[in-house]
Amino acid sequence: MAQEYDKITKYLLSDYATEISQFILGIQGIEVIENIDTEQQLVLGQRTDSVKRIRINNSEIILHIEFQLHDSTRIPMWARNATYQGHLIGKHQIPVYSNVIYFHPNAGRNDTGLYHYSSHGYEYTLRYKVIRLIDIDGQAVLEMQAPGLLPFTPLMKPPTGMNISQWVQECVNAVSTAPVDQQTQADLLCAISLFGSIVHDAQLFQRIISEKLMQESKYYQLLREEFIAQGLEQGLEQGTRETTIKNTLALLKDKFATDAVNDLIPVLQGITDLQHLEQLHLAAAQVQSLDAFKLMLDE
Repeated sequence: MAQEYDKITKYLLSDYATEISQFILGIQGIEVIENIDTEQQLVLGQRTDSVKRIRINNSEIILHIEFQLHDSTRIPMWARNATYQGHLIGKHQIPVYSNVIYFHPNAGRNDTGLYHYSSHGYEYTLRYKVIRLIDIDGQAVLEMQAPGLLPFTPLMKPPTGMNISQWVQECVNAVSTAPVDQQTQADLLCAISLFGSIVHDAQLFQRIISEKLMQESKYYQLLREEFIAQGLEQGLEQGTRETTIKNTLALLKDKFATDAVNDLIPVLQGITDLQHLEQLHLAAAQVQSLDAFKLMLDE
């Protein structure tokens, strides 16, 4: 699921690069010069979410944005940012404005956006902007009438006294009345439903938004195609696994007692590594005893 949010956010940042960048920076009149391909921004096995070259008052900077549904637990966010910023500064040799946007209301509470040390004559300071959507005045964003920001509004702070159902309705209404064509409206409705469902009941959006209209969205179609492709890939791999297990058992039954071989079925089915299964299949044709084969199962 996290990949879905990540992909749609990147689509929005591509389609609405200027207005989203202006909102994040808090600066008007910027120019997005270039979208830097994140496929080329692999840092120690991690890919940055969004990197853009921006011009502000005749000066160029790199705008770096990370999207987080929840807190970064395996590696602290400051450590990830230190890696990203160091790489980007070294590669582009211009200032890097780094931002982390937290989607879930409970995320980012302890992220200060600062890492600093000073000792033995050495000093280092890392700063980045922490943006928690729940801390942003959602009504103020609706009044900006910036279509690219609307999909994020259900995750923002609603007006005082307004319940969640009313707030979701307000956000969807803003998309429905935005001065955009029907294709763009469908894209925004698909995005607002996806993001809003991170926190709110998905049925709220299903009741309000026409499924037929959402299906016209290019985002919907892209996600659907990817889902189908992943399903086909998983299906092919599963089919290969099952065939490999079946052939392995057949080889073993030709050489050893059927009942003893059948006892190995649950173990073989529990192996998810296809390469390991293929190695076992080759071994089944050569192994001299079932005990020797059993030892290979644990390798």
